[in-house]
Amino acid sequence: MTSARIVDNMDVFAENFEGIALHGMKITKSEFEDCTFVSCDFSETFFYSCKFTECRFENCNLSLMKLTNTKMSDVDFGSCKMIGIDWTMGDWKSLLNADPLHFRECILNDSNFFGLTLEGMVMRECRAKEVDFRNAKLLKADFTLTDFKGALFGNTHLEYANFTDAQNTSIDIRSNHLKGAIFSRYEALFLLETMGIVLVD
Repeated sequence: MTSARIVDNMDVFAENFEGIALHGMKITKSEFEDCTFVSCDFSETFFYSCKFTECRFENCNLSLMKLTNTKMSDVDFGSCKMIGIDWTMGDWKSLLNADPLHFRECILNDSNFFGLTLEGMVMRECRAKEVDFRNAKLLKADFTLTDFKGALFGNTHLEYANFTDAQNTSIDIRSNHLKGAIFSRYEALFLLETMGIVLVD
């Protein structure tokens, strides 16, 4: 795998980046398609007006990464540390028919998805503690085996989302949209208990 540099105004296709360190740096108007990033440090990196399409991040540190006016479509994150990212800063509206993001075994604590439409998003086996999902449209999302301790849900569209074996899903069924959502039996009982309903055998 090569270790190409990342600079402003790049237009890169099918490039591999390994061990790149851009901590706290700013990258402007660069586009990446079908690229792979392995063991890179993009913590506090400021990506401004960039675009990532069909890219994969593996074992990267992306904590506090800034995505102002940046587009992402069909991007896969595997085993990445992604604490404190404000995803609402990205450019989602200009992406017509954008493919969903995929997070697998990632740490997403303290991140913000407030009001975003990310239908079909995958967040499997992740830690999503204290994440803000309020007002988001996350229809058909896959949240299997993810820990949602302290996560905020309010007026969140979760129709047909899969929460199988998810943990700490404190979701008020009266103020969220859960038609067709899938929960493991224990978590479903927990949701009822949070409403003050007493369950007996």
